[in-house]
Amino acid sequence: MNTSGWRSIRFKITALFLVFGVVLVLATYVISRTMVSRMEETLIADRLNADINYIEDLIALSDATHIGSGEWNIGPEGGIYLGDILVGDGTHEKANLAPFLEHEEKTGTFSYVFKRVGDEGLGVVESTATARGYKEGHFLRVAGSTRDPDGNSIVGTYMDVLVADILDAEDTYGGEANVAGGMIYCRYNTLKNADGEVVGAIVVGRNISELQAQVRSVMTTLIVAVILVVTLAVFFILFIVNRWTGALALVTDHIRRIEEGSIPEEPIENTGSADEIGMLISGVNRMTDTLRENEALRIKSETDQLTGLSNRFGLNRRAEEIFERCFKQGLPLTVGIMDIDYFKPYNDHYGHTAGDECIIMLADILREVEEKENICCARFGGDEFVVVCESFTPQRITKMAGEIMERVRERHMPHAYSDAADYVTISQGFCIGVPLPKQRFNDFIYLADGALYDVKNRTKNDYEIVHMTEDFYPSLANAGIVSQEYDQISQK
Repeated sequence: MNTSGWRSIRFKITALFLVFGVVLVLATYVISRTMVSRMEETLIADRLNADINYIEDLIALSDATHIGSGEWNIGPEGGIYLGDILVGDGTHEKANLAPFLEHEEKTGTFSYVFKRVGDEGLGVVESTATARGYKEGHFLRVAGSTRDPDGNSIVGTYMDVLVADILDAEDTYGGEANVAGGMIYCRYNTLKNADGEVVGAIVVGRNISELQAQVRSVMTTLIVAVILVVTLAVFFILFIVNRWTGALALVTDHIRRIEEGSIPEEPIENTGSADEIGMLISGVNRMTDTLRENEALRIKSETDQLTGLSNRFGLNRRAEEIFERCFKQGLPLTVGIMDIDYFKPYNDHYGHTAGDECIIMLADILREVEEKENICCARFGGDEFVVVCESFTPQRITKMAGEIMERVRERHMPHAYSDAADYVTISQGFCIGVPLPKQRFNDFIYLADGALYDVKNRTKNDYEIVHMTEDFYPSLANAGIVSQEYDQISQK
């Protein structure tokens, strides 16, 4: 069934999110515009201009014996004055620091005054540990509250030439500046005498971290407002598309469980929707049914009917996975082959039914070991079984082989036609090694089979462990279970 037009889930979600996007963009624009304007006017213009007025008032009141309410001017000796009050001439001795220190103590804002000078003698200030260095401009610092990183007054130093040039052109400047090795947000205003001539400049500034804290406060308000708008919009959309997203979540969980190797037993409940969601649910349910049927067939095809262990097909799939993992991660791989000693005489004299029971007895033991050790056990054919282990040490293999033999002995299944014991026994061969690029799983089978051949030829009722070597190359001379000699030995 095809869906199109306004009934399409794509159309519905697209339309809703377009509306949401427009509302969000408009709300963010309006709120941001308002908050940024408020921040610029309040934090920069109002605050710093007020600080400039305040420091001028403090200078005017700093000396009761003089009149400080006049114009800014340069005195005969070269000092800069506010009315009759000397602010400074560029030397520390004549710097009137008290108003500036009082201003900083009360407001937390630094301030200082420059007098305008000529360009003679100006140079470049070398960089220090805290300042990158700058080219001097024609404004000399005569008084202020700022000190260098060592705590010394910076009276007598010059303004940065870039700021000085802007003041010449515009009479004011606002922005970041490097003062005494620290970054400060400043407001510069020129100082003029009664004739309108620029005689100096005054600056106030606050540490950027302080202004950033105030900006964060404003931005917090902005973010809260945006989050509120977004939250309302999201809740509105979720209210409308809840049924769709809920169905998609069920489908996603269904698929995730399938990817993890667990096929769900229960189908996804179909709401009867005629859009793509309904089609998706129906399709996933049909796919799950098919996977369940295929998995049942696969398990059946990979399971030995007599023992319930993996058969050769199951062994091939699981062993290749383990081999590939050991190869990629550099882990030791162990492959073991075992069979029942003198099984043909047992089968001939006790009958095939008893022979099957003997095989089932060994398979039951291996199934317990498989669950305990987290290994792969499979029936290789007849009375032969294979075990595949990942990350086993030789000591752990020795212990496992001994436990298998001990459990077989504990069953004490009579075998009157065995030269190894009066009960059923087994022989085992193991090969261990980290897989190399030129090697394959069958190479480990080959060497494990050779080890089993040696045990059968030597004593039976025992096990042997061999190691895969880098120079290994298969040879039919010791092919183990593929040799005719092995068949003769196994019948003895």
